[in-house]
Amino acid sequence: MRRRDFMKTPLIAASAAVAGGTGILPGLLGFGAAHAASPAPQVPDIALGNGMKIPQLGLGTSTLVDNAAESVRTAIECGYRLFDTAQSYGNEKQVWEGIKQGGLARKEAFITSKIWTSNMRNSSQRDSIDKSIELLGGEYIDLFMIHWPVKEHIRETWEIMEDYVRKGLIKSIGFSNFNLHHIEALLQYAKIKPVVNQIEIHPYLTQEANVEAIRAHGIAVEAWFPLAHGRALKEDAIIGIGKKHNRSAAQVTLRWHIQRGLIVIPRSRNPAHLAENIKVFDFELSKDEMAAISKLNRNERLIPGGDPDSFSW
Repeated sequence: MRRRDFMKTPLIAASAAVAGGTGILPGLLGFGAAHAASPAPQVPDIALGNGMKIPQLGLGTSTLVDNAAESVRTAIECGYRLFDTAQSYGNEKQVWEGIKQGGLARKEAFITSKIWTSNMRNSSQRDSIDKSIELLGGEYIDLFMIHWPVKEHIRETWEIMEDYVRKGLIKSIGFSNFNLHHIEALLQYAKIKPVVNQIEIHPYLTQEANVEAIRAHGIAVEAWFPLAHGRALKEDAIIGIGKKHNRSAAQVTLRWHIQRGLIVIPRSRNPAHLAENIKVFDFELSKDEMAAISKLNRNERLIPGGDPDSFSW
């Protein structure tokens, strides 16, 4: 089922028209606690190598700036507890504001952020991390990552991040967009082991061998661009599977990630899509359906020049 067709059902379509995620219909979808007809979906946790647990599904916030707080607040009402931001997104303050508006206690939210490349190259890691902590509530960050493997600055940055872990200002550390050789080089000197590698994964870039190699080091894998920037939702194979399960193409694609054991962070500012995306834990794809989606792989990165070995930013 296409997302636009799924939206034609009376409940979904009506709730999408209710501004701000308030009123009875949004409550029926799982947001707007005062009117909820059923509890929000319970998102399972993934165990990390340091003993912490991270929700398997959360909200990605790249490109969400002016409306990030509203999106986070609505996501909380839908049941989200994992919120992914980054210094480069320019919305850390807004993400924290949304968490406050959503009424979560700090320990109920799992917040992740990432250091940007320029702050590695100009050796302003500490200042930038201090600012991220301040913008994200001033207490601590649950997971902080190196955003891209900036050559010759990885070790320096990692050792600084380890210092913040020892001080209790960061609970766990990892990286994003690291290839296997980056990981193996870092493990030679890391005193605190990484717990997550956040990489581009979607039906056009399944990264199956890479995922298994990363996991062999005890590192969990998190998928960004999980819906291929919406392109996967137009695939006939995915739409057909959705019809069998009475699910949208987005739900089928996210379920494919979930059954692979990945952490997944779909991004949306649409209240109905936020409610839809989290409702993926009450159905299961068959082995054949999983394989049919995986067959869409063509090793295609969606950001030009986005190879971790040759990026230019």
